[in-house]
Amino acid sequence: MIYRPREPLSDEVRENQKRLIERNALYREHGYDREAATSFIIDSAGPLSPPILDIGTGKGLAAIEIARRGVPVTSVDVSEEELRMAFLNARAAEVDRNIHFHIGDANELPFDDDQFEIVTMINVLHHLDEVEGIFGEVSRVLAPEGRFLVADFTDEGFEVLDRIHLSEGRTHERMNAVEFDEVSRMLPKFGLECRGRDARFFEHVMLAQKI
Repeated sequence: MIYRPREPLSDEVRENQKRLIERNALYREHGYDREAATSFIIDSAGPLSPPILDIGTGKGLAAIEIARRGVPVTSVDVSEEELRMAFLNARAAEVDRNIHFHIGDANELPFDDDQFEIVTMINVLHHLDEVEGIFGEVSRVLAPEGRFLVADFTDEGFEVLDRIHLSEGRTHERMNAVEFDEVSRMLPKFGLECRGRDARFFEHVMLAQKI
């Protein structure tokens, strides 16, 4: 379903942007530069060939980075609250017109077969009960020879998150601890093949291709 956000008040955009800046600063204090990490991850995709789908948009960091590079991107997230914050962040970055927001479950993506040249899924794996359903959907919506960019935190990255959340009296929920070696072994089942891996900025990154 297409997410059609209501027009925000200027104060709402400013307050949301203030929270994002403060949050990014907090992460940097703990050694994790979210902006540099997001840029590194998107660089790992190679040339950005639209159409592009971002699964599990969250606050919109990856989708905004793609849109900043002048490339339109479709985002999907199951949470309307998260999409609202992503939209406000995109409006503050003046790229909201380049992002098409959708509410939906990644296990049942509301898109046609072979529709996207690139699918990204950033820091989503650890939130999932299981990944096979989503990988099947990724393969379905990817065009032949399309690219799948998946990233999640390293062990050190999760330690940073735990410290940040602990300092706020909270915990960071981690539904599973699927390893990237396991992901790589799983991909061929869905017609996908790992083309490269990297680990920097507290992030594991894998680029796969539909074969």
